[in-house]
Amino acid sequence: MNGEYRNTIDEKGRLMIPPKLREQLGSYTLMLTKSMDNSLWLYTKEDFEALNREVNYGPLSVFNRNSRMIDMMVISPAREVELDKTGRLGIPQVLREYAGLEPKTECVLLGSMSKVEIISSKKYDDMMIQCRDMLSDAGNELSMQRMGK
Repeated sequence: MNGEYRNTIDEKGRLMIPPKLREQLGSYTLMLTKSMDNSLWLYTKEDFEALNREVNYGPLSVFNRNSRMIDMMVISPAREVELDKTGRLGIPQVLREYAGLEPKTECVLLGSMSKVEIISSKKYDDMMIQCRDMLSDAGNELSMQRMGK
């Protein structure tokens, strides 16, 4: 999945998923959960189950602090959601509150390989300004890591 889209959450807390993303998601039964950055992650059921297996079914993952934390913060709060016939996603209130997604406000949908990130436009725009200067450093660091392999 890829692409950057902006859309407004309606008064009932629903978000229209752009046709291109709907096509890439391919399924109308999806998993919506909290991310680590006060935004939401939308997965196909299959991709979410793969993430769940990676976090919870590794050797001794129940004893791994990081696995337990990711399970508690990302896996456990996930909700099964469906797109309606017009392509709208109903976002549960608890998840809207977590991500600061108020009705009648704009948000950004970012396709990111196996998931779609949903973030308030204000948070996203602020983050883009803050991260602009760090992008070059991040690229250099990744290049150095690849060269070291």
